[in-house]
Amino acid sequence: MNTQHAQYTKKQGDQHIQPSKGLARPWGRQIGNHHAMMTLFALCLFVCSALLNACSNSNTSSSNTKNGHQTTSFTSASGSSQPITYNSGPQDVLIRTFFGGGLYGSLELSPQISLYGDGTYILGADQQGKLSSDGLQQILHTVIDTYGLLNMQRQQFVDIQDQNATFLEIALNGKQKEYIYGSFGNVQESQQDMDEFHRLNKVLTAITEALKGPTHPYVSKFTALLARQTFTPDLSQNIPYWPLADYTLQQAAVFVCGIVPADDTSPNAETGCLKYLKPQHAILLTTTQRQTLSSALNGQQTGTFSEGGLYYTVFLRQLLPDELPKKSLAMFGSDQFSYSGVPLLEGLVPAVPTPTPSR
Repeated sequence: MNTQHAQYTKKQGDQHIQPSKGLARPWGRQIGNHHAMMTLFALCLFVCSALLNACSNSNTSSSNTKNGHQTTSFTSASGSSQPITYNSGPQDVLIRTFFGGGLYGSLELSPQISLYGDGTYILGADQQGKLSSDGLQQILHTVIDTYGLLNMQRQQFVDIQDQNATFLEIALNGKQKEYIYGSFGNVQESQQDMDEFHRLNKVLTAITEALKGPTHPYVSKFTALLARQTFTPDLSQNIPYWPLADYTLQQAAVFVCGIVPADDTSPNAETGCLKYLKPQHAILLTTTQRQTLSSALNGQQTGTFSEGGLYYTVFLRQLLPDELPKKSLAMFGSDQFSYSGVPLLEGLVPAVPTPTPSR
């Protein structure tokens, strides 16, 4: 029989359903197609299952909001039973470094590095870049898993305290830790301390290397004023008069650096404030004040003003994203062995205190 013209009948009660000629069923081909479709379906299920498992295994981070902060956690590969958490907001400092502190060091008006929880990083107070979420967590994995920073038994690696050192601030798991990397090994140290000293150096190097991506100028909406009296102005330059009427320059300088003590032995009574020591306070400028001073300084960040026959050096320092919420300026001076911010005043500058008469 010619299978191409085969006919079949199916009895259903008294009815006979008879397909027309030419509609024969190619049973062998159908069975083959059926097996192919089932195999393809099973393969699709396998691939989908593998992809889901891969996504599940690679998705080690999670986010939630707590106490107004966006918090991110990820599982460390070091075997810790607790996830590593950090605040991931654009104003939450995750890593910050300073260089200074030595007895003969200089003043740093801003940190070397400020890395925030959203991946934004600022170098000094001038250049800004951005890490991806993966890039940020890669730094943390390197710091925590590769070099075991959180497991170090020692945090201060310096045995000559009058020399400058690198200060590392890191905020993880709701805590802030400070590490100091300086001149170390000048006296006999244990093998473990030397090992941790070298690991801390690798941590700092890894952070610096990770932040070498493209940057652009950092611009802040807020600026702080710092001022001190100076006795050695460059009189060959045109020195403008203090242009603000809101407070005198003497008020600002005394509030920022304190009263300059009398010096009967030298015509130069300057203190170390804003030369190598950090100031006592900083003053937040209004938008109008900032524009006025910037114009008077021809767009420069530092300069000299005169007032009442006296001279003062002023600094305009851009605020970093965390400084206004904290009302504190991140600075580091010499003769300083731990970090503490400079209180930032928003509002009226106090009047110069009246000297107490001596008896």
